[in-house]
Amino acid sequence: MIRGQMRVISLILAAIVGMSLYFLVVDRETLIIYVKKLSKSEELEIKPESTEVDLALDEPTKTVLPHVIVSKSKAIKANNVLVLRGKTAASRKVEVRAEISGAVISSPRPKGSSIETGETLCEIAAGTRFVTLSEAKTRLSEAEEKFDVAKTLTEQGYSTKTSNLTQETLLESAKASLKKAEYEISKLIIHAPFAGVLENNTAELGSYLNQGSLCGTIIDLSQVKLIGYVPEVKIREISVGAKAAGKTVSGITTDGLVSFISKRADPITKTFQVEIIAENYDSNIRDGETVEIAIELEANTAHLLPQSVLTLNDEGSLGVRAVIEGEVKFYEVNILRDQINGLLLTGLPETIDVITVGQEFVLSGQKVNVTYEKSE
Repeated sequence: MIRGQMRVISLILAAIVGMSLYFLVVDRETLIIYVKKLSKSEELEIKPESTEVDLALDEPTKTVLPHVIVSKSKAIKANNVLVLRGKTAASRKVEVRAEISGAVISSPRPKGSSIETGETLCEIAAGTRFVTLSEAKTRLSEAEEKFDVAKTLTEQGYSTKTSNLTQETLLESAKASLKKAEYEISKLIIHAPFAGVLENNTAELGSYLNQGSLCGTIIDLSQVKLIGYVPEVKIREISVGAKAAGKTVSGITTDGLVSFISKRADPITKTFQVEIIAENYDSNIRDGETVEIAIELEANTAHLLPQSVLTLNDEGSLGVRAVIEGEVKFYEVNILRDQINGLLLTGLPETIDVITVGQEFVLSGQKVNVTYEKSE
């Protein structure tokens, strides 16, 4: 009996396998149609659940705003300076020259020597000048006597007015000769016109100086001129009397006032020459040194901010991004001065909320969430 049951089961399994092979190999299309119908029926059964999912997806999602950190900034009064590169020059420099001709009878003073006002630089041999002076005095005495006699005779009617005028002319000529002789003797010794330093050796002993020949060159370094050139866009911000300071490449500092502003621009650079008279303490600053000049301009209001807040907009302009009523706004700025603790920036409102973190990831007009930095 058991064997009969096993045989029946085997026949049923064989029939099922045979039908499956038939549909897979011979009538595959019928099998596919059946499977599709079965799938549709399953979709119909789960449709209510899918509708709930679709409704959930259709609900509006909340927009996530960018987050930035801002710092409240208030404008401060900042001194404005114009920085130039220039050079130093002696406040006075003169080439002392002979006014008469003659041989030098004084020993030369070495260059670098300190000279006081009125000191002898060169002495010229007198030659016959004292003899000429004596003759001039004698002629003047004679001319005065003759003039007095002629004047008396004319008054008494014994001489003509013409004779009197002739003696008067001779008298004036004698006076002129005496003055010339005295002048030449006064110029035998060449004196220093002001205190300073000799730039070169004075004329050598025994050398011959003609009128106009160089005796020596003196420079005055008690004060120095700081000479710089200002761009034409800045020239109207400077005035004579403005405070200024200078620093040489060797680190020596000085201060003074603007003494000269050129009215004519350099034809090539279009810059204007500016001079500052500055004190030269202990004469440490030399003629011709390179110097950095800072001229004080009218004070401005500016914001002191870290350099990291600077950014560029789409046009490439330098500025900062701020938050105004929850919206980003870009402000173009100018750098007034770079300091150790930050940059002094102009072009901003009196008070402003500047983005310090996240400014590179937001755009003008964009809404943002804000967190304020804690004030120190």
